[in-house]
Amino acid sequence: MSIYIEIDSLEIKSRSGVSARTGKPYTIREQRAYLHQSGQKYPTGFSISLEEDQSPYPVGRYDLDDSSFFIGRFSDLQVKPRLRTSNANSGVSSAPITRTA
Repeated sequence: MSIYIEIDSLEIKSRSGVSARTGKPYTIREQRAYLHQSGQKYPTGFSISLEEDQSPYPVGRYDLDDSSFFIGRFSDLQVKPRLRTSNANSGVSSAPITRTA
């Protein structure tokens, strides 16, 4: 199966509050993305979480970095999307894009 992720906007949606369980403040930052899958006529939109100090992903085409996949606490496969520039973006590095300083 062939997949890639497209970012078409730098817009970040942010929401914050206070956790009912811990009483601590939180902020959730997300950017809209689109999953393109082979055999699907249209992409599927989803939100990708950004770290607190992470810049938005630049507009472009991305692949999932290998670090997106990991084994959870209960030995289950989990996925937290971490994007790397797709080889389809000519002349752009394919280094993973994660946090910024």
